Amino acid sequence: MTTATVAAEPSRVTLRGRLGGFDQAYLVLGITVLMALVGGATTTNFLTTGNLTSILSLSAAFGILAVGEAIVILGKGLDLSVAGIGLGCAQATLALMSTGMPEWQAIGLMVALAVVVGLANGVIIAFLNVPALFVTLATGMLVIGGIDILVLTQNVYSVPGSSLLAAIANGSVLGVPRPVIIAGSVFLIAWLFISYTSPGRLIRAMGDNFDTARASGAPVRPLQILTYAISALLAAVAGYVAVSIQGSVQTTITSFDPILFTALTVVVIGGVSLSGGRGTILGVLAGAIFVGILNNLLILHGLSTAVQDLIRGAVLISAIAFDAWLHPRNEETEKSGEL
Repeated sequence: MTTATVAAEPSRVTLRGRLGGFDQAYLVLGITVLMALVGGATTTNFLTTGNLTSILSLSAAFGILAVGEAIVILGKGLDLSVAGIGLGCAQATLALMSTGMPEWQAIGLMVALAVVVGLANGVIIAFLNVPALFVTLATGMLVIGGIDILVLTQNVYSVPGSSLLAAIANGSVLGVPRPVIIAGSVFLIAWLFISYTSPGRLIRAMGDNFDTARASGAPVRPLQILTYAISALLAAVAGYVAVSIQGSVQTTITSFDPILFTALTVVVIGGVSLSGGRGTILGVLAGAIFVGILNNLLILHGLSTAVQDLIRGAVLISAIAFDAWLHPRNEETEKSGEL
């Protein structure tokens, strides 16, 4: 009897496999540089120092918001309350200051409120097993609506010229605008937290496989609560940076303010997978710069608001589709449940 030995064929490495093992941050940075060069060649005054500084300053608020969102998503969560928390706290702070409350006291009170809401999000999601989508959707509306009813008495609140909030946008350190320094500090701290601390590593492990992390003894429920508390805290910081740059805040803002969708776009473009456990803070930084440059080019080319929204929506859905292709749902993902 003749025995035929069939040599095992080496497994083929697909394009998806190659890209899946590659840090998307570098790809996004490459595309961003290319877009900046094209923008410089086709747009007057784009590559000027003043315009590039403006891009970084205006990107600071949604960049900070995106960092908090990314930490939640890395742990296989989702936080739609961040815009309501951030802008609601900014509204309430200016309203309380207008009644004579000291600025530090108003800020401290609202930051505490933000953290409490974040903790509430985490507790409800972790211990009551309510989907994060619905919990954070509700708390965001509750915050913005409650502040509107209980605190606000005007249609617009301006940032006092002598306040700490005004100093954030008006000052610089060694020529670098303070919003950029604040955002850079947030990115650095978040990178150190995710990369070099036990809670940060466990959050990523929890997002990669929730059941395995729990079986290995990881405190998954406290970690979930921690991610939402961090997200809420950074949302408050982002809200203060945003109103500082704008110089005022309107009371008609809702929990679905465009800054929420901008932050989500940054996260997805930066390579933080919506399936959890994958992505880097460097990727979020690359995504923030990409979106900042894109927004700036859309404005400089004088496109209408509708066209700008159409382009931003197309970019977001393309990023989500790319993420879905790169990280398809598998059996382990199905076991982990929906967001």
